[in-house]
Amino acid sequence: MGILLGVLAAFSFAVASLAIRLGMRTKEPDDGVFVSIVVNVLMLGVVGLFVTKPDWTTAGVFALASAGVVGNFGGRFWTMRAVRHVGTTRAAAFTTGTPVVAAIFGWVILDEALGLIEAIGGGLVIGGLLVPIRARSRAAPPRGRHLSSEASTLVGYFHAALGPILFGLAFVIRKWGLGEYDSAVLGALIGSLAALLIVVSIEAGTGRLPVRVTDNLREVSWWLVAAGVATSFALLFQFAAFGFLPAWVVGTLQGTQGLWALVLGYMFLREEERIDRIVVVSILIVTAGVTIISVQV
Repeated sequence: MGILLGVLAAFSFAVASLAIRLGMRTKEPDDGVFVSIVVNVLMLGVVGLFVTKPDWTTAGVFALASAGVVGNFGGRFWTMRAVRHVGTTRAAAFTTGTPVVAAIFGWVILDEALGLIEAIGGGLVIGGLLVPIRARSRAAPPRGRHLSSEASTLVGYFHAALGPILFGLAFVIRKWGLGEYDSAVLGALIGSLAALLIVVSIEAGTGRLPVRVTDNLREVSWWLVAAGVATSFALLFQFAAFGFLPAWVVGTLQGTQGLWALVLGYMFLREEERIDRIVVVSILIVTAGVTIISVQV
């Protein structure tokens, strides 16, 4: 059951990434972070009304809130920036490095075992992620006026690399937090509320909040709303998976997001997503590493 939940989470995140890319066609200055997190809070808040609330623990709630800031906001923010610069498939290829980060932090914080076989799998994941970076001068970036320059591509790869680091750390913090405050739905809601607070604070501090709210109300981007719906389901699946699997395994299953993004990108973004040999080789290597790690569970 945990394996299925983890894969469903990865697929839902890939769907969200695709929806964000489509939404950027009509709202180029908007990376979808604000809208998607607002939708997360609304959806998870409604679901949270119908679940049993566990006993309050300050440590658990604080951990879940911190995971929301690190993953829901930080990881998503940098991944969405990467989608703008290098496209859905390349950005998703980097997120497959999440299990390596989750395994490291899980070993340090949660004392989760990490043996030689898992280390070999992690090495394959890292090697696979290096493929598109080394080939950046030869592989053409996705087409589009905001995705054309070499500098933009380099920035995109940097943003994409931050995503798995923050997501992997968030997985471990969430796993620990759920051990103290055991509710997948409310845990996801707490994290989303914390992320929304950060986003609103940043937008208000820069004076963009009124414009952001007015712009999204005046011209609703249903693709960005769809991304919020998809990430809400992804969070629910992911938090539920923590009840069955170690944090690093959930992170490993998150690595299949690259495969789903490859299929979805090829189906719906052929004019922008150039699925070349480099991207395919990268994802195949990473998948081999993910598979090696998974069979040890």
